[in-house]
Amino acid sequence: MLSIYTTEDKLVEICMEGGDWYNIIQKLRSVLVCNGSEDEEWDTSNEMLMSLYRSQTSIDVDNELLDDIKADKAHVRDIPNPIYILDVDDKEAKAISEKYGVIFLPTSNTPEPAVAKRGWDIDTGDNDKPKNWDYFLKGIATPFHALTIVDRYFFSSQTGESFEDSLFNLRSILNTLLPEKPVHNMYVSLIFDDTKVDPEHDMARIATEVNKIKKSLINKTPFNMELFAINSNCYKYEDTHDRFIISNYFVINAGHKLKAYCPSEDGGASLCNQLLTFNYLFSKGLAEDDRSSAPIKTQDRVLSALCEAFHTSPNEIAYAINGQKKKKGDFKLNNELFCY
Repeated sequence: MLSIYTTEDKLVEICMEGGDWYNIIQKLRSVLVCNGSEDEEWDTSNEMLMSLYRSQTSIDVDNELLDDIKADKAHVRDIPNPIYILDVDDKEAKAISEKYGVIFLPTSNTPEPAVAKRGWDIDTGDNDKPKNWDYFLKGIATPFHALTIVDRYFFSSQTGESFEDSLFNLRSILNTLLPEKPVHNMYVSLIFDDTKVDPEHDMARIATEVNKIKKSLINKTPFNMELFAINSNCYKYEDTHDRFIISNYFVINAGHKLKAYCPSEDGGASLCNQLLTFNYLFSKGLAEDDRSSAPIKTQDRVLSALCEAFHTSPNEIAYAINGQKKKKGDFKLNNELFCY
């Protein structure tokens, strides 16, 4: 799910210019605008807007949101996974983006959408590439305010692996992804299957060890660390088969497991041969001749399935937050990715 909020004048400009911004809005089939009108209706006499509307794209006016944002910038988080293009200068836009982990851009000299940038992948068996998360994840172009890590077997060890390898990978992922500057109300949620964990580790022990990692990341933004332990009795369990790291604006996929690396004297080693893939929400599937599914489809599918499981099978799900284990079903959906 992605939301675009801009001025009506900017939307007209986007329609006139075409390009990636226009294509994204058409793919979303919806856009929110502000225009200062008292009746909160867009200009149906504008041919550019009517053409967009006729392409089955809904245009909704919401002037109240702009007023709310002017009164309190925290309201930029009122809509899911937002992209704002509003009448602010570069300095203010950057400050809002950093503090709230959202894409916030000025209407003047608006850059091309970062969510349409090209993604990348790495074969962990490629000895010409460094074998660590830092190399794979460095240089991401979008902010974010929420992460969801999905891997049923994250705390399961195969021959030659250990529970410490799980913790090593989690710390490496968070240490690379999390920004140094504080982001308002950041949540990280890890979903795994507690029937697949190493036998000597229960939820309480895992929660304690993961909280130690959280506390060790002293040079990163403060964040809340959640653990959701699912099992095969949960609704939509089959949709947690693949391994993902999902944020507000990108999707990472591991072909085999997110427990991908282990430390070594030469900077890291891979625990298996697999393909790791990074994509922004529209790295694929945007151009007319690109038959790929846009990664936003994967984001929607996986997060929607998780939300259905949380709502339908809460008593099957063990939960812990910031090292504190709760009884099954005793949780609230605080991560803003869980808005389905």
